[in-house]
Amino acid sequence: MESRTLDLIITDDISKCERKGNELYLTDIRVMEMSDTRIDYQNNGYLLANNYIYRYQMASEICKQIKKNLVPEDVIIRNVSEFICVYSPLGRCGKTRLAKTIAGIDEVRGGLYVGMETYSDNLASLTTNMLYPLKMNRSDLEDEIMRQIYQEKGIYMSYLSGTYIDAFDVGVPEIEKLKSLLLKSGSFTTICFDIGTAVLSDFSILEVFDKIYMPVLRDELSIKKLEVFMKLLSDMGFKSVIGKIRKVDVPDCEAFSEEMIRTVWKIKSGDEGG
Repeated sequence: MESRTLDLIITDDISKCERKGNELYLTDIRVMEMSDTRIDYQNNGYLLANNYIYRYQMASEICKQIKKNLVPEDVIIRNVSEFICVYSPLGRCGKTRLAKTIAGIDEVRGGLYVGMETYSDNLASLTTNMLYPLKMNRSDLEDEIMRQIYQEKGIYMSYLSGTYIDAFDVGVPEIEKLKSLLLKSGSFTTICFDIGTAVLSDFSILEVFDKIYMPVLRDELSIKKLEVFMKLLSDMGFKSVIGKIRKVDVPDCEAFSEEMIRTVWKIKSGDEGG
């Protein structure tokens, strides 16, 4: 509770809850009552607002009711979270440090870092990653994708692929499917992909992301390379991608350092990048 905000409390003890209209609250947090008794929804006032869960039913049904309360039907799931990427045609410009910090400082529901680098720094990602289940289109795909997520130094992490060789086999359908599954879980308010310099076989993949943060370098050679890249995007008709790009000066410091965190807050507040 010191670093996160609760969305919902589920309890069988509502003695200290406050009723506001048809809903229950405990210290301004919405409450769903977990009850031993099956109650008739048609004849019980506040229960029509879905504030009640009968405990003796399939766990999957309980989860459906919880999700329904967390995300109302008239809310588009995509708007709940940010689906962004950090990408640059330049090497050694701070992409990974920036991406991990963006994901790691999310204080709402938490952020997820997804590695899609030219070469991962994690040996396990060569055989354990999100790409294989996606390509296999497993029947338990949603659960398998969530099993690929782990915590490391306080950051939720996963890898789409271990090397650019595998990443070259990723197309727009796979990214769109993965986006849908990750947003559907409702577990993260920031999902940030760290995309390697040379892993994209199709720039259309960048259109799937809501925002694209592009670390830049200001030396003469880097500026010329960026000009070539932006001209290439324009000539190929990717104006929508160009419109999503926010160029960022990434400080030469470690992820989660004070300076890097300040940079991320500036980026997210719109004070930096363009």
